[in-house]
Amino acid sequence: MFLTVRVTTRTTRTCRVVLNGTHGAATRGRRHSSSARMSDIDWKTELRKIEREFDGLPPEPSPAEIRARRAAEQRTEQRRKERAVRLGVQARLVLVVVLAGAIGLWPYPRDCGRGLFAFMGAEAMIVAGGLWVVAWTWRSRMAKTHGVALVLVLWGLMLIGHQVLPRIGYAKTDAGNPARWWCVASASR
Repeated sequence: MFLTVRVTTRTTRTCRVVLNGTHGAATRGRRHSSSARMSDIDWKTELRKIEREFDGLPPEPSPAEIRARRAAEQRTEQRRKERAVRLGVQARLVLVVVLAGAIGLWPYPRDCGRGLFAFMGAEAMIVAGGLWVVAWTWRSRMAKTHGVALVLVLWGLMLIGHQVLPRIGYAKTDAGNPARWWCVASASR
């Protein structure tokens, strides 16, 4: 007894399947038991497998292979996102460190008046930038970078304190030339 399966793909192919290795009348007595086995087979799935094989495609991946592939893709995506966050935090940190280092090279007068307030604004930017990096490092769980960012915040606060404390009378520097908020106009006009 032959079972003819017709598979239609780009080219039509015909397969013959021999049941139980026998032909014709010899299988009539066993027809009921083989048909019972034949009814348990999902022919749509089997034909899909045969089509893939004839087309030269690899077999369909199993559900476990699909789950493993998805898990690997998710891990790769997670690593990519972590790398992007790490680079972003490091770029922010470099910006604030450069500002904190360059503040010592301030080229304008900063004794009093507008120059003093501009200088203190730049110092406040160090504190704000340090807090910006602190927030990002906290979210990203970057402990060492978080510590560096906290040191930058303290550095900015120390610089601001260095300008404010003598002007409010807490730190005495020079009795003959006290620190002032506003510049006094010279009397030589």
